[in-house]
Amino acid sequence: MSNAAARHDTDATEASALAFRHWTDLFDAAVLIALIWSLSQIVFVLWPGIDTLTQRALHVGFAIALAIAMVARAASSRGRRVLLTAFAVLSFLPCAYVAMNAGFLMSERVQGLDPVDLFDYLLGLFLLVVLFEAGRRVLGLGLAAFTALFVLYFFVGPYLPGIMAHRYSGLERFIDTEFLSLQGIFGVPVGVSTSTVYYFIMFAAIFDVYGGGRMIIELAFALTGRTVGGPAKAAIVSSGLLGSVSGSAVANVMSTGIFTIPLMKRVGYAPRFAGAVEAAASTGGQLVPPVMGAAAFIMADYLQTPYQTIVLAAIVPAVVYYVALLIMVDLKARAEQLDTTDTIPARTPRATLRARGHLIIPLLWLVDRIVTGYPVQDAALEASVAVVVVGTLHPATRRSPSALVEALVVAAERTVTVALPCALAGIVVAVIAFTGLGTKFTGLMIWLAGGNLAMLLVLTMLASLVLGTGMPTTSAYIMAAVLLAPALTTVGADPLTVHFFIFYFAILSMVTPPVALAAYAAASISRAAPAETGWSAFVLSIPGFLIPYMAVVHPGLLLIGSPLDTAWGLLNVVLGFFGVSVALIGWLSRPLNALWRIFFMIVGLATLLPDAASTVICVALIAGASAWLWWTVAPAVTRATPRRQTVQSPPRDPP
Repeated sequence: MSNAAARHDTDATEASALAFRHWTDLFDAAVLIALIWSLSQIVFVLWPGIDTLTQRALHVGFAIALAIAMVARAASSRGRRVLLTAFAVLSFLPCAYVAMNAGFLMSERVQGLDPVDLFDYLLGLFLLVVLFEAGRRVLGLGLAAFTALFVLYFFVGPYLPGIMAHRYSGLERFIDTEFLSLQGIFGVPVGVSTSTVYYFIMFAAIFDVYGGGRMIIELAFALTGRTVGGPAKAAIVSSGLLGSVSGSAVANVMSTGIFTIPLMKRVGYAPRFAGAVEAAASTGGQLVPPVMGAAAFIMADYLQTPYQTIVLAAIVPAVVYYVALLIMVDLKARAEQLDTTDTIPARTPRATLRARGHLIIPLLWLVDRIVTGYPVQDAALEASVAVVVVGTLHPATRRSPSALVEALVVAAERTVTVALPCALAGIVVAVIAFTGLGTKFTGLMIWLAGGNLAMLLVLTMLASLVLGTGMPTTSAYIMAAVLLAPALTTVGADPLTVHFFIFYFAILSMVTPPVALAAYAAASISRAAPAETGWSAFVLSIPGFLIPYMAVVHPGLLLIGSPLDTAWGLLNVVLGFFGVSVALIGWLSRPLNALWRIFFMIVGLATLLPDAASTVICVALIAGASAWLWWTVAPAVTRATPRRQTVQSPPRDPP
């Protein structure tokens, strides 16, 4: 055989192997489960006659099966992959059983009176096992262990002394509540994930596939790239805008951080600070309407209020948070003389909008539908269809049908990290409700705080941050809403303000050491020490820790009250955060010593108080001190030439 013929045979063999791998990937169990799940969710909207229990059971079943199938995909050996794939298929059976018998369970069976048969015991216990295992594999040990503690309390509670004892016990009641009803695994958290969250995750995946994410990043660089600290400001703007669609801090870091963090490092930001900026900005994306993450939808359900109320209430606090971040990175850039006016984006805002500006239409459609009170799942599905239509009509964003299939698969894979925490949280919520633990915890909180609202807020903040340690935001919010919110409402706090208070701290746990998941994700890109990045992100996020308290002091920030209340609260907070930001960064026209930083911190915090006289005095002090520092700055500092860096814009998608 000639060398040419041998090479031809080798190439043919390699091509056959590649084709085989392609078809193997196409028929991968995880891909098939994900695709079927997405199609099922679409059917739920198109055919609203499917009963609630059926929808929730299938949602949980697909989440567990897909989680295990994704683990199987990464298995090291073929035999292990086969076993795990078979286990993934079997894990779907308990939920399929509930779905097939949903009519009987909801209309004929009487909970607490009808007996639980052997088959129910076996499938219920098996579902608990596979749910805990899937949660441990995907989410880590923390949430699974936390849920296990509540399950343990359910069974040992009758034997505990004092107020911690309860009478609601027994395996039959446990299976009856957690497996055969809408009050346990298939409770409110899973209901929100099924009927609302999935469709927004699907919209975000489709929007990203058609180039919406790249449009946001390019537009952010075009708008801020020529300003001082341009890459850092672009990271803040792009992460905020993209986070408003994705609703996930870690996913936001990994999607925008791969572009923004290297650019920040290139112009001179320290790696830990670059990672911290991205982590803080990406975490704040969960605070930005219209999506805001899964916890916002659960908040609307708990409060029994339209979702547009939550969206409108979130606008001003989100703006304030990002204004504070922009102030701090601007001061940091000026302090380190990181003038990036030579950072010229490859595209101007006009060019970016010309290429992908049509993708703004689905976003505007989504916002309009939500604000006008349209069912949110229908609004998200319509916006997804709008992305496909407008993206296909424009040559620059046209994609093949396989790209749409990929987006549906990605949507299902991302939803796993929401559906599993919601299912585990449902177990905890049921235990709290049926054992009376929530009432006992409320009494304990009020007793510890002595009935004082300020002390109760501090205790709630600390408890929310602890609950959020290593947990997804959704789970942290649900736990805090069930355990902590009743104590605050008992002492007279407004329910919307209370839930926003714990919502913020559940989110900010992503940048709170010792377990700051968003900061750790950013550190993996910046190559900085995770602990240092976490502490830097925490410092940058301090204004975010103050905003919940300001919402209590200034309800106008949540659009409670008159427009004048909102304007006054916004002015107070922005001016106060300027003083706090100067203190945190330690620079204003020149480096500040410890006394100046303490001065700006005290005056900045005092500005946040609602009293008009104190605000006027503090603003005058900040203005006077700023003018003095600028006027007396050393000539050498004034004449210092900032370091100019030329950086490349983020790479563009292929046309």
